[in-house]
Amino acid sequence: MNGQKARYYFENGYMCAESVLLAICEAQKIENSSIPAIATAFCSGTARTKGNCGALAGGILAISLIHGRTEPDQSVDLCYKLTQQLTAHFKNKFNSDNCFKIIDCDLSITEGRDKFKNNDIKQKVCLDLVEEVTDYTLNILTSEQKN
Repeated sequence: MNGQKARYYFENGYMCAESVLLAICEAQKIENSSIPAIATAFCSGTARTKGNCGALAGGILAISLIHGRTEPDQSVDLCYKLTQQLTAHFKNKFNSDNCFKIIDCDLSITEGRDKFKNNDIKQKVCLDLVEEVTDYTLNILTSEQKN
């Protein structure tokens, strides 16, 4: 259900990382004026640099927001464990964590952005990624909260 909320955000103008982070924060009842802005540069393969998938980055941002350190002497173990779990799941499911490899488009050039739009890759690929990452991230967060 929360993945569908991320899908809704993505279909209505937010980008991948923003949509995932928004949906997870909404589900976790986290309000912050920096959301979704903090996720913007992670969209489109980290700002069109052929970097990590923005949906994955949105999930990682959510994990860090919930389990990241607020003091220098705090442990990183849980945050890292959940991030590693999400990343392994993502790579296993989609064969890569790299936006360029997943969508086969170079978003840093006009031709690549045209290919993305003209081949409806947002609908054919990215919407499922956004939904999957949101649901999986919420699942591991919920599982961890029960422990």
